[in-house]
Order: sequence, then C-alpha cells, then structure tokens
Amino acid sequence: MKDGYQRSRLPLVVVLLVLLSCILSCSPVKEMSGGTPAAKSTVSLIVKMNQGDYWGTVRMGAEAAAKEFNVNLNVSAPADEKDVQGQIQLVNEAVSAGTDALVLAANDYKGLAEASERAAGQRIPVITIDSEVNSPKVLSFIGINNYEAGKKAGSKLVEQVSVTSRIAVLNFGAGAKNADEREQGLLDELARYPQVEVVSREYCYSDLKLCRELTKKLLTEKHADGIVALHAIASIGVADEVSAMGLAGKVQVVTFDNTPEDIEFLQEGVIQATIIQNPFSMGYLGVKYAVEAIQGKKIPKFVDTGTKVIDQENMFWSDNQKLLFPFVK
Repeated sequence: MKDGYQRSRLPLVVVLLVLLSCILSCSPVKEMSGGTPAAKSTVSLIVKMNQGDYWGTVRMGAEAAAKEFNVNLNVSAPADEKDVQGQIQLVNEAVSAGTDALVLAANDYKGLAEASERAAGQRIPVITIDSEVNSPKVLSFIGINNYEAGKKAGSKLVEQVSVTSRIAVLNFGAGAKNADEREQGLLDELARYPQVEVVSREYCYSDLKLCRELTKKLLTEKHADGIVALHAIASIGVADEVSAMGLAGKVQVVTFDNTPEDIEFLQEGVIQATIIQNPFSMGYLGVKYAVEAIQGKKIPKFVDTGTKVIDQENMFWSDNQKLLFPFVK
C-alpha cells in the first residue's frame, strides 16, 4: 500500500519540478554566462571643473539619465578649468577603473585627444559634450554650434550700440575649441559693420576676480561702450564691474548662459541680452547615448542642443521661463 502511494505521488513531483523550471527560466533577473546577476554598466562623466551653476546643471541632466537608464554614474572634474593635465589624469583613471563609457567636456581640444583615443582603443565609447576633442575616435559631440552662437551675440550687441562703437571681448582662453569658434563667429559678425571697432580681446578663464579686473581695464583704458562676455564666469565678472562702476545702461553688455546672477542683472538692465544654452540636455543626452553605444547601437555624430537670445522683452515668455528655470515646475 505504501509503495503504491509513493508511486502515485511521482507524477505530482514531476509536475512541480517542471513548473519551477519554467518560473526560473522566465525570471527577469539578468544573468552572466556564469549564472550570476550582471552588474550595471558604469558611465564616467568628466566635466571642465567641479564648481559653477552650468556644470551643476550638466550633472543634474546626467543623473536624470543615469536613473532612467539604470546605470552607475561617476562624475569628476578638475578644480580649475585651466587644469588640462588634471583632466587627462581623470580620464586615465576612469579607463583604468574599467568604465564602460566616457562622457567628456574637454578643457582642451588637442590636449585631451590622446587620452580619448586611448580610451577608445580599449573599446570604451567616448562621447563629448559642450566642447569637442580633436579625434576621429570620438563617437558623438553633443552641444551647440558655437560659431553661430558667437554670431548671434555680435548681432544682438550691434542692435544695442550706436553705429560707431568701441567693442571689447572677454573670453575663456585659447585651446578650447568651443571658445575659439564662439569668438570667431562674433568677430566675423562685427566685421560686417565697419564703424564698429573691436578695441580689445581679453581672456580670464574661470577666474572671477581676473574677469572683473579686465573689465575695469576695458572700461577705463580702452573706453569700451559695448562688451561681449563669451562664457558664464566672464559674464558675471563683466556685469559685476559694470554695475559697481555705475555704468549700467551706458555700457551695453551681451553675455552667455543663464546663471542666477545673469538673470538678475538682465532684469536690472545691467545686461542687455544673454545667449543661453541647454546644459541639462547636454548631460542627459551624453549619458543616454553612452548607454546606447554600450549596447552597440548607432548614435548620431552631432546633436545640436540649441541656443536662444534672451533679453528683457522676451525673458518672461512662458517658453523662455522654462529654459531660464528648467527645474521650476
């Protein structure tokens, strides 16, 4: 009787084993060939410096994408935008640590080429944002058309100044392709107006104190009546000094980016217009396309995240408010 009872249970045991096998085979757990769960991919984001609202916004975009696409995100940057060697070291460290993809805002167009190619040589996808790198191994550049952005700044300044004006330019410094292209676009646009004289071009990197000192020099020694500041720190420095000298509205100022200081100076009439970018999109799309590259998908060679000219007249338009304050719902 007992043997018969055990034989009658065998089909039930077989059925249960089959069901268990089906459940396990349909499990959503991702496995490696050895049977252990696969680790999440890691994307390394290396930007120009570890401070400033602009780079903070880039990071927020990257973090949003990392969360959406379920990857680990390592963010690093040198303390200063002039520290090219420091950024090269960070790239090399990310490669040595086994990153799966690299998203890079390069401090120097040529200086970061070798490190980027070394990463690509180890089959690590390299994507640049904001600033390009001189290497065909880079899969994609996500940023703006800097030459056209410079032309926009020049055109807007000419609208603000008199027919015969003395214009000064404050830029980051030589070596960064985006800064060079932005300045060239500006100069080409101003060259269309023979009565407009470019009296000086100065470079203050990301040193706010130096930006202010150079602005004072441009106003007192060069007698500039219009200034174009081509990056965020220069924009703050120029507006600070123009305001401190009591020249708001007398000296016409066109800047770049939408830092809180920029927006306040725009409202107060110290700045006449600012050319804004979309750093959140740069960070987000950098990580998004890094993930797709890891997966072996084809990604676009260039993604233009766009620019827009913001002045007192259009800054309160609803669409522009979303660009100026991307995190306010």
